[in-house]
Amino acid sequence: MTAEVEVLIDGDGVGDGVAVIRLAASAGFDADGIDAFAQAVGKAAADVSIRGVVIVGDGGQFNTGFDLPWLARVTAPDLSVQALTAAVERLNAALRRIETCGKPFVAAIDGDALGAGMELALACGRRVVAARAEAQLGLTDLKLGLPPAAGGALRLARLIGGAPAQALLLAARPMSPTQALRAGWVDEVVPPNRLLEVSKHLALQDSPARPAATWDAVAARRAGLHQPAQAAVDAMLNDAAHMAFGAALDSAARRFVDIARGSIARNMLRTLGLSVARANALARRPQGIAKRSLRKAGVLGAGLMGGGIALVCARAGLDVALIDVSLDAARRGLDRLRQQEESAIAAGRTDADAARAALARITPTDRYESLHDADIVVEAVFEDRAVKADATRRAEAAMAPGVVFATNTSTLPIHSLAAASVRPAQFIGTHFFSPVPRMPLLEIIRGAATSDATLAAAMDFAQAIGKTPIIVNDARGFYTTRVVMAHQAEAFDMLAQGVAPERVEEGGVAAGMPVPPLALSDAVALDLIHQINVQTHRDLGDAYPHSAGYGLVARMVEQMGRTGKKTGRGFYDYATDGSKRLWSGLPQAAGGQARETSVDDVRDRLLAAQALETVRALDDAVIIDPSEADVGAILGWGFAPWTGGPLSYIDSQGVAAFVARCDELAGRYGSERLRPTASLRRIAATGGSVYATTWPLRCGALPSAA
Repeated sequence: MTAEVEVLIDGDGVGDGVAVIRLAASAGFDADGIDAFAQAVGKAAADVSIRGVVIVGDGGQFNTGFDLPWLARVTAPDLSVQALTAAVERLNAALRRIETCGKPFVAAIDGDALGAGMELALACGRRVVAARAEAQLGLTDLKLGLPPAAGGALRLARLIGGAPAQALLLAARPMSPTQALRAGWVDEVVPPNRLLEVSKHLALQDSPARPAATWDAVAARRAGLHQPAQAAVDAMLNDAAHMAFGAALDSAARRFVDIARGSIARNMLRTLGLSVARANALARRPQGIAKRSLRKAGVLGAGLMGGGIALVCARAGLDVALIDVSLDAARRGLDRLRQQEESAIAAGRTDADAARAALARITPTDRYESLHDADIVVEAVFEDRAVKADATRRAEAAMAPGVVFATNTSTLPIHSLAAASVRPAQFIGTHFFSPVPRMPLLEIIRGAATSDATLAAAMDFAQAIGKTPIIVNDARGFYTTRVVMAHQAEAFDMLAQGVAPERVEEGGVAAGMPVPPLALSDAVALDLIHQINVQTHRDLGDAYPHSAGYGLVARMVEQMGRTGKKTGRGFYDYATDGSKRLWSGLPQAAGGQARETSVDDVRDRLLAAQALETVRALDDAVIIDPSEADVGAILGWGFAPWTGGPLSYIDSQGVAAFVARCDELAGRYGSERLRPTASLRRIAATGGSVYATTWPLRCGALPSAA
């Protein structure tokens, strides 16, 4: 954050003697910004003419926490701990001054208040929020591997109680203003044009008495593996149960500094903070092409994917023509969305007015003529070339010149689908992830004929609907699907080798994946996995790589009717009450043999299979930016977040050590999938790193040293 922090004395008759501290909205807190803020607080607290203080953001933001590039610099392992420690201590002192100076402080929140910005707001006696449905509030730094830095956990617990605070902190989900009001984080939600007026009036009233700064110790919840920040939250809350508040604040600050300088937080900060921000800023958008504004989208297919795409477009303010084979089918798709949104409203997850306004923007129809004024068309019909080709031809006949046609597919090569197009330069792949409204990633696939203007337009579309885009080149399975399939295939091969299903799932949990591999495969659907394999076999012929694991899946689908969670029968058996247990017949179906192996070996096989397939995607120039590969892995299929992504995982292990471990596993278990690539061996030999290498690594081009 720049040092532009103003202190204004209001004299307009609304609130004489009210100081307004206006925060620059350009970025989050860095050392200079913290210092300027602390000086402003000190000035307002010391000035006897000031009766109360309002803290407000500038430019439609309140404060989004620490400036991430600054935080990445001051947590570098070769830098002294003092720089970060001094900044955190300075921020803590400023927030404590707000609480103890005897003057009412009010946080006037217009826009986002996240991380350290929300900690600032919690230090104020009252919090007033502008009613903007898109605003996000919360202590969300756990998503970057960080606990609250400046007493936010303690103040939240003092405000709403230890156990509720613990649950919200570990969830790390941002809330809307209405949700924050219900949860007790804020005092009032007011129309934006009344925010400053209401806040100034409150600043002339005594702050409400603060609850006692003690509470019962919270029960430690099971912290995520490799997630020290989660354990730190529990420790912070329990420290405050038996420490003086000031001492607990100091302890919390020390915990933050220790964790922020660790490799897990630094990896997560780089990928989920800096790299995601870079992708969201469209850093790889082709230059010199005017940005496209979007008013209307056409969506072909009103099923699960098409409906989800229509909803995110409508939430972003676009009108949507939702097309299916019949008007009834399109209406059924909209009805499913309506039921979904009504459930979310009832559960308090969605603002009612915003949800109903979004649904009103979606028009169900069976008429392709409704695409005549669409600014982009997204095809999300059945994953079949003939069906997609028919939808492409009918849509292009109705679309205006220059409009982009985007196909949603997870495996089918874009060049083969573009063969049905009469304008392949405007044809592109957009791989959404299910469930579309919740999954943040959009994998944009550039076909052989896709123009720069089309790529730029697809990236503009991603930004408009709030998705994080990564750019990949055309190939079977693109990037994300091919790596997910390598992960699943390694798990299936373990079963075929006689590894106990329970041990396979234990290894997935130990790896830090959000869902272990067999449960994930059931959720994806075994018949879909089998269908992809059958289609790949047809396309590749003799070049298709058969495996014992895929043979097991084929038998389960074709002979046993075990297609996954959707039918209640897959690797697991699913009960009507929602519980599940591994299918008792699975070891016999896999061949009946038994092979002992360690959880460590299973864990490392699963992680290595994904990491090595990611390197192969770099070798093949399917993806060329390591940071985008890591972003896509975590946001797309949930690769273990603690690693920072598969390529960060390799670099953190050390490339030479990773290569040696893969060779050991490949030899022990006969898995060619775990054989390191030639490119990795070359990097290991030169002491380099994946991130320091220019990809694809061509013959004769040596990687840089780490």
